[in-house]
Amino acid sequence: AVVSTQSTGGATATALLVAGGTESLMALQTASVAAGLPYTIILCFVCIATWRALAMEAGDLNPYGPDFAVSLVDPFSTLRPKLWGGVLKNFFLTPFTLHSVMKRHNKGGVGPAVGAAICWATWVTLIILEIVYLNHPTLKLNGIYSLAWVFYLGFATLVAVARGAIRNHYGINGNPIEDFFAAMFVYPCVMVQLETVSERGGLAPMMPDSKDPSHQEMDVINNNHHEKVDAMA
Repeated sequence: AVVSTQSTGGATATALLVAGGTESLMALQTASVAAGLPYTIILCFVCIATWRALAMEAGDLNPYGPDFAVSLVDPFSTLRPKLWGGVLKNFFLTPFTLHSVMKRHNKGGVGPAVGAAICWATWVTLIILEIVYLNHPTLKLNGIYSLAWVFYLGFATLVAVARGAIRNHYGINGNPIEDFFAAMFVYPCVMVQLETVSERGGLAPMMPDSKDPSHQEMDVINNNHHEKVDAMA
């Protein structure tokens, strides 16, 4: 199978090189890179899933530990307009939400918020300039999109650091790699998670039959009361 695949690829490259020269070969290389990008993303998530499975198998990770009250996919998989509004708001106002959340948890909100605002605004500005350049080829702005994505990665890193700090504050399972990928691909959903983290402690028990701590305490009180009544009888 490997020999067949390599032979087919080599024959295709040779045919393109003979028919259209180096430009056709460059087009094939670009298409190959573009086709391989989704698989790269999938492999990153596979690596994270494998790490989680091994950590649970070794007993280093509690699969039933606390979790965020809102998952990353809830805004897309549930009919909750409040979450939709939060995602739409945080698509544009992430720095303000970041400042509010970090300040609420005494994590220092000014620095991360200012850094996120600068990175986000620069990223959007450079993307707009790149679009303008595409419509006006006389402008010399070659490769400006690369600089734009550098600022976006900086923005995603700041959001990931904030998510990691809040996650550690509440003892939620995870790791910095998960935080970074979540911030890079769905940062508005991450900000919705951080906004709701103060509701009920921001946590949701993973066990389906687990109860809220306040309910457990009430059950204990009721049981003690019944025991006293039985003793008196």
